[in-house]
Amino acid sequence: MKIISRTPIDSDDSTLGRDDQATNAIFAVSRRVAGVVRWEKIIRTLDDSIKLSDLPNAIIAVADKFSLPPFLPQLIFIEWQKCQVAMNRKPIAHTADKLELNPTLRIIELDWKLSGLFEDSAKIKRIEQGQEIVAIWRDPISKNVRLNAISKEDFLLLKFIEEEHNIPVVADLDVSGEMIDQALRQAVKQGILIPNRLMLWRDINILDHNNPKDPDLIYSDSFTLQWHVTNLCDFNCKHCYDRSERPTLTFVQAEPILDDLKGFCHERYIKGHVCFTGGNPLLYPQFFELYAATAKRGFSASILGNPTPKENLQKIVNIQKPTFFQVSLEGLEDQNDFIRGKGTFKKMFAFLDLLREMQIRTVVMLTLTKDNIDQVLPLADLLCGHADNFTFNRLASVGEGANLSLPSERAYSEFLETYVKASKENPILGYKDNLINIILDKRGQKLSRGCTGYGCGAAFNFIVVLPDGEAYACRKFPSPIGNLTTQSLSQVYDSPAAASYRRGSVACDGCRLRLKCGGCLAVLYGLGKNIFKDRDPYCFIER
Repeated sequence: MKIISRTPIDSDDSTLGRDDQATNAIFAVSRRVAGVVRWEKIIRTLDDSIKLSDLPNAIIAVADKFSLPPFLPQLIFIEWQKCQVAMNRKPIAHTADKLELNPTLRIIELDWKLSGLFEDSAKIKRIEQGQEIVAIWRDPISKNVRLNAISKEDFLLLKFIEEEHNIPVVADLDVSGEMIDQALRQAVKQGILIPNRLMLWRDINILDHNNPKDPDLIYSDSFTLQWHVTNLCDFNCKHCYDRSERPTLTFVQAEPILDDLKGFCHERYIKGHVCFTGGNPLLYPQFFELYAATAKRGFSASILGNPTPKENLQKIVNIQKPTFFQVSLEGLEDQNDFIRGKGTFKKMFAFLDLLREMQIRTVVMLTLTKDNIDQVLPLADLLCGHADNFTFNRLASVGEGANLSLPSERAYSEFLETYVKASKENPILGYKDNLINIILDKRGQKLSRGCTGYGCGAAFNFIVVLPDGEAYACRKFPSPIGNLTTQSLSQVYDSPAAASYRRGSVACDGCRLRLKCGGCLAVLYGLGKNIFKDRDPYCFIER
């Protein structure tokens, strides 16, 4: 057994003491594994003056007498290290001058695989002999002490960082560059590594103290560029947000945006995703070249578009299979064809079957209005066997959408109740609208991750790029934050304008669902509200 620690092991003069409740709490797992009766016999055998830090050696000395499991001294040692980390209450900065290890981190090389004993289950796991490397540290966000087994590659990566080697040196190991990037992202997200700049963090100062400081909700390790490469469209939908004739970037003008995205993700220890949409993105003259350039840079990609011939889908798959292909339906056949054009309902179903034939994940989106709210669930039933996921967004009364109407607040809340109930029977129903979490919270069910995985993620884990390079926080309403033809993605993301959209409405401050909700800024805007001050009028949570 060997400990590798960035900071010296704290000395502790605490003595054992008989019937010491603190001792039992510190060594709870060891006590459970040894058995309460045998543990108490061991403690009574030992000298009261033994320091807690000397307990592992003292246990070794009596191991034969009590027929203890051979791994117990190492287990005791791990629990003592956890205690030492917990006792170190010095604040941990969220950023540092350079990428560095969490100052509370301790890495221990063991001769037994013991990390499973610290999982949530109270069941004693079967212990195997063999080398295991365990990391113990205090999370900068939650302040909780964490313990995880880490791989040899992760251990060597941390050693390189500790010894202030450049990250590229790690490439000498038998691991790929992507594996290194993934390990860095994971270590930063877990709080093992302190990054040299803020990544994709929410402003934690606005979060109510009742909200759990969960890194999975406060920090995103992925970023999506929702790229509207063209406004050209073969449909003429009655709720279209934007029919403006914007100039369109050529491939030569567009490709540098991908390089910028690559640098942005590398600097912030995140992975990148490009969601191609429009208009209809497949009408962009050099779509396949841009899609290939995206795949070449290691980004995953998805498509929000309209039906396209099989040969086009095959071209896409030959480059890189999209994570999903999303199409839209606006209700049952008559309602859909009224909104999207005659015959589009049947075309969409035929195209969904083609996508499934080619094993491409299918997503169907509906824009919810007063006129189709009663058709959502019947449509979902029809889509079973044709789509993998079906969900909806409320109408944003912007552009052509201003000519349509939303349902009443009461009708909407009643609909959500029915929708959540129906989702237990229909597996394709997805939870996208943030306000669904009010229903789930009331029922004591696990909350959904909301619109973008983080409630409202406008300018947080995604931004929108329009055909001419202008950047928006959200596509569903005018929310300009910069332009990627004249500014870097970092400049746009870090701008005061983007920060204001990330901040969202102050009306949501203190809400227990804040991290997975935030209402819908686009709905607020469409109803003439102040998106930074007013509450989503459809919110019905009881505070």
